Amino acid sequence: MKMGKAIPRLTRPYDTAAADEAFRDEGAVVLSAAYSSEECDTYVAQVQSYLAEHPEEAEYAANSLLAQFQGDTTVTLHQLIGTIPCVPDMVLHRDIVDAARRLLAPLSDTILLIIAEYMGRKPGAPRQQMHRDTFSWRHAPYGENPIALSVMCAMSDFTAENGATWVVPGAHGGSPLEPPPEWSEAVQIEMAKGDALLFRQDLFHAGGANDTESDERHILSFGFQVGWLRQVENSLLSVPPEKVVELQPELRELLGYSHELVLGLYKGGDPKNALKI
Repeated sequence: MKMGKAIPRLTRPYDTAAADEAFRDEGAVVLSAAYSSEECDTYVAQVQSYLAEHPEEAEYAANSLLAQFQGDTTVTLHQLIGTIPCVPDMVLHRDIVDAARRLLAPLSDTILLIIAEYMGRKPGAPRQQMHRDTFSWRHAPYGENPIALSVMCAMSDFTAENGATWVVPGAHGGSPLEPPPEWSEAVQIEMAKGDALLFRQDLFHAGGANDTESDERHILSFGFQVGWLRQVENSLLSVPPEKVVELQPELRELLGYSHELVLGLYKGGDPKNALKI
C-alpha cells in the first residue's frame, strides 16, 4: 500500500490523463465545480420537498440497514432515480461517467450504478470509522484495478467543521479486511458547493464529524461498479419499469438493463427487451 500526500484537484476542462493518474497514484481526484450552485440548490430543495411530502420514506430510511452505519444524526434517502427529478441528469454527468468507464474498463466491458442516495449530515454527527467501501464485495478480487468507484458530491460546502470527508491518499488496492491506516495518514477533503470527490472504493476513507451548531452538510452520493457484481441498491425494484422507459438509454443500462456477456440476460437476450420499447 503506497501512501500519497494529497488528492489532486482539477478544474474545467478536466484533464482526463491527470484524473486517471490520480486514481492510479492517490486513489482519488476532486473535480472542482462539477455542478453549478443552481443544480445543487435544486437537488436539495427537491429532496427536502419529497421528504416533507413522504415522511414514511424518511422513517423507512432511518430504520434501514444502511442507517445502522450512518447513525441517527444522518438523514438519508435512497431510490433517487425516478423519485427526485434532477438526479438522472446529475448521475449522467459526462465527465464522471466517462471517468468511471475508463477506470473500470480493465475488469469489465459494462458498468452499473451502485446506488444513488441523499445524505444530510446534521450537527453532532460523529466521525465515521475508517473503511473501504469494497467490504460489501470482500470476496471479489482486489489489486491494481478497482471494481468500483464512489462519487461524493458536495451539495453544500464541505468544511473541516461540518465533517468534510477524510481519505488516506495512496491507501488503495488492498483487501477490505485489512486494518485501516493511522489517522495521521488521512487528509480532510474540504470542497466548495458543486465540487465532486471521486475515489476508488478500495480507498480508505471516512465521513468527518459535524462539530457545528447548525450547518447540515448536504450530499449526493452515487457510484459505479463492474457489470458482474451485484449492486448495493436493487435498481430493478426501486425504479419501476414505467419510470425506466422515460429515462435516457445510458441511464437504463446503468440501472441494470444491460448485460456483461451472458450475465443479466432476459429470456436469453438483451434485458432492454423486457421494456418493449
